[in-house]
Amino acid sequence: MSKKLFVEIVSPEREVWAGEGDMVIAKTVDGEIGVQPGHLPVLALLAQDAVVRVLGARETGEVRAAAHGGFVSVTGEGRVSILAETAELAEDVDVDRARAALSSATEEGDTDALSRARSRLRAAGEDVA
Repeated sequence: MSKKLFVEIVSPEREVWAGEGDMVIAKTVDGEIGVQPGHLPVLALLAQDAVVRVLGARETGEVRAAAHGGFVSVTGEGRVSILAETAELAEDVDVDRARAALSSATEEGDTDALSRARSRLRAAGEDVA
């Protein structure tokens, strides 16, 4: 059994991130899921306002990404795939733009846009209700 997970975060446009980590935490429609090496295979629906965290990533210690819709797939071989409709790494989030999108979505009552803005801000480390 491998001591690390191989994790990939992908959207239809591109591979957002891939690498090894000790644990993956993701928000699904049924609540948060935590995956460590040896986890049983599972397929779960990502929440629309998900933040995915990869703990123990070699490069930075932790990778955070906003992920909107899609799936979390865990294989018995230690592979975790985050297959999101859209995904963005925390360091790529334009916080000012995400705040403006949150404000606009709140005013317009656009729940999808509201979820995306909240996810982006949370991934970037911002406190959002």
